[in-house]
Amino acid sequence: MSSSSSTSSEDPLQLLFMGTGTSTGLPLTPCLTLSNPYPESFSDMVPLLKATNESSNEELKHKKGSWEPNGKFPKNIPCPCCRSAIDPDVPEGWKNKRGNTGCLIRKTNKKNGQIKNLLVDVGKTFREQAARFFPVWDVKTIDAVLLTHGHADAYFGLDDLREWCIRQGRAIPVYLNQETYEKVCEAFPYMVDKTKASGGGDVPQLLWRIIKDDDELEIEGIDVKVLAVHHGIYFHTVAPTPTPTTIASTASSTVPVKRLEPEPLICLGFMFDSQIIYISDVSSIPETTWERMLHRNPLSRKAILPTPENTPVSKPSTPITNGNGNGEGEGDGEEPLPILIIDALWPLRPHASHFSLQQALKCSLRLKAKFTYLIGSTHPTTHYMWEEICNSLLSPTLLSQKIIDEAEKKEREEHPDKIQSDYLVKKVWDKVLSKSKSQQQSNNDELGLGLGELWKRENRNAIVRPAWDGLVLQVPGYKSGKIQDLVEVERKDLSTRGLVY
Repeated sequence: MSSSSSTSSEDPLQLLFMGTGTSTGLPLTPCLTLSNPYPESFSDMVPLLKATNESSNEELKHKKGSWEPNGKFPKNIPCPCCRSAIDPDVPEGWKNKRGNTGCLIRKTNKKNGQIKNLLVDVGKTFREQAARFFPVWDVKTIDAVLLTHGHADAYFGLDDLREWCIRQGRAIPVYLNQETYEKVCEAFPYMVDKTKASGGGDVPQLLWRIIKDDDELEIEGIDVKVLAVHHGIYFHTVAPTPTPTTIASTASSTVPVKRLEPEPLICLGFMFDSQIIYISDVSSIPETTWERMLHRNPLSRKAILPTPENTPVSKPSTPITNGNGNGEGEGDGEEPLPILIIDALWPLRPHASHFSLQQALKCSLRLKAKFTYLIGSTHPTTHYMWEEICNSLLSPTLLSQKIIDEAEKKEREEHPDKIQSDYLVKKVWDKVLSKSKSQQQSNNDELGLGLGELWKRENRNAIVRPAWDGLVLQVPGYKSGKIQDLVEVERKDLSTRGLVY
């Protein structure tokens, strides 16, 4: 990726997808080893194709190039997503190889003219994905890290930063909330306390920066607004409040019973330069966070000092508080958002800790996002299936502008996933995008619209797409003109399959 000598506030901001999958990553080994039959629950979403002599049902007839029950590996793998990830005969099937969600934010620092790299999450697949993409993207430094939450798919690759610290000759600042920091302390005690290291190897030099849910920071010349969302719930033990009754009971050897209380797991999303909102893991969005997303103009803030060159020991710093978080001085939120990157696990079902397609689209509608990219999807839905679902939402105007040459059109029509995809798109429109029976009975025209119709009416110039590992997006600086004039954000010249080894 070429460097730029420009230092203006209008320097473009790039986002490079390191991973777009779930915590397991894809493909899943049990799918490849045929460890279990095709789960019945999968059939509700992506049913298996049937051999043409097995049934007269033409809707799901077997298609050459897709699943072959008696074929050789990998043709005999029934899961279409995991099979496509490794089958060279599936066009762009490699896009189904998905690492843990994560991305790299790149921008030229206006103070020194150097390209800076801000890494979001360092999950279990970080080392593999970095080796796959960094050489192609010419990434030579990691200047800072943002962690979204305290799950393995967000921070279990922290130890793989050790060689980056050594080569760069300095510690890497890691921005995270208090809860995630405590999880890191439990999993990697030697990273926060060197006395717990065995002394037999190198230890990554990390400088811990504790941030709050309403912080707004400047990191290496990039405006970063923290967006706290809920990522499911967890239960914690609460001791009973002492009362005269319980004190008396304790005295008589009866111990009050502790109770379990539900509490939302906080995951941090981020807004970069008021241009890109990135939310990787979400089940619900608090109204306070909606206010922060809808009023996007940056507040005045303190710059974060660079990491000292010779930081001897990684240690937590005092909490960073920049910006008052009350919305004062922010814009009215009427300007459309250039890019929304949002969690969408499945196209049909809801989930306890992740958004579905329906929730992702509703979020995009509320934010008036020009481009929406879906991440965090899992099997059995393939990248091609997600593309077809998203294409079904394009307005007639955008469809007429979508240029597809004859070769690409033929490839898509003959794609091994075509029949299953058509079936799934129809089901998505029946179950998710069309009017429900209660809406059909309503006299209110607004309530009478299904989500698909509402999208085409309210967001007719917007585009929704599935993201893929190796995709590069780019937006101009937030002072560089109207969002409505933004025609495309994908850098096809920089997007890559990465190294195959």
